[in-house]
Amino acid sequence: MINLYVKKYVFYFIGIVIFSLVVNLGTALDDIWLRMKKPMFQQVLIATIALFHCYLYFIQRMSYRLLYICPWYKTLNKGTKFPVFVLFCSGPVLLVHVLILNFLLAQRNHGSIFNWEYFQTDFWFFFIPLTCYVISLYFKPKVFLFRVPKDKKVQLSQQKNSSITAAVEIGINAIDQESWSLKLWEESRVIKFVFEYYQIRLQKQEWNIEGNIPLWKIVFFEKTATITFAYFVNGEKWGLHHFNNTILDNPWVVKINQSSYVNMLYVPDKSDYRIVLKVSQKNVDGTTKENRVEIVRLYATIRTALDLITDPEKLDLILMISRRMKDKNYAHFWKDDHQQQLHISDLEEGVGRIR
Repeated sequence: MINLYVKKYVFYFIGIVIFSLVVNLGTALDDIWLRMKKPMFQQVLIATIALFHCYLYFIQRMSYRLLYICPWYKTLNKGTKFPVFVLFCSGPVLLVHVLILNFLLAQRNHGSIFNWEYFQTDFWFFFIPLTCYVISLYFKPKVFLFRVPKDKKVQLSQQKNSSITAAVEIGINAIDQESWSLKLWEESRVIKFVFEYYQIRLQKQEWNIEGNIPLWKIVFFEKTATITFAYFVNGEKWGLHHFNNTILDNPWVVKINQSSYVNMLYVPDKSDYRIVLKVSQKNVDGTTKENRVEIVRLYATIRTALDLITDPEKLDLILMISRRMKDKNYAHFWKDDHQQQLHISDLEEGVGRIR
């Protein structure tokens, strides 16, 4: 089986070659084959392909930094993020490309490229494909060609032991536990540390669901025809009369069936993150058939709090994973490319009000 990365590179390489041909041919559509046969054109084409690889690497590195690393970019509102992303990723490439062309023309005594004729014609053969590619990266960052840095995958048991050792070495008693949990999350990307961080916050502050409620206080949503219900970490269930539907697109929220959306902060990051049950179903002919259903497994403390207020069997029905959603949404959450999109700031996003 061919490596997926090789397949992606072949696809990218074909696109780069086509893009290079378009840029170098420009408006010269009347003598395409004649120009392509010239040795000088072939050399320029090869150099352009190599240069476009450099452009591609820069764009993807800049995209990665903006989407996953830069804290100031996360603070921008959604309307500002898009133009800033396009400007930072495509702007430097456009500037460098134009300067290179101007330098080459000057060396061959063809004057300067900074004239209206170029910017009204050949410039657009470079600008439009470049901008379209940058826009596609904004909406689908998983199409990166070059492999971006991956966070270290650490088993929870090993991480606990290492965190205890580190705590002894630096004197954990002198460090705020909340900050320590956040530090562990940033270094290991183990979601359990984010869960512990919010559990500490929950214990320190008085319970309050007034105003615009942050996502981290809600375990899952249940949508009905008339209203969306929120099930909170203390077990309470409230209808959201001013619900922000955009919260369902939050990277922490996963749709598991037709009406339920789970905050994955409260799902253990383990291989056995689903409970498999057997449900008996009577067929038309009177025979009994056993069906396997999968139910989201929540942290024990969270599930216990919910069971005290809501009937456990009803909770099982709400938390049942449909076959269509399991692979499309639920399993996708644990993939590396999606895990890189998780940020604590998204858990502070408001979901709406109960009054």
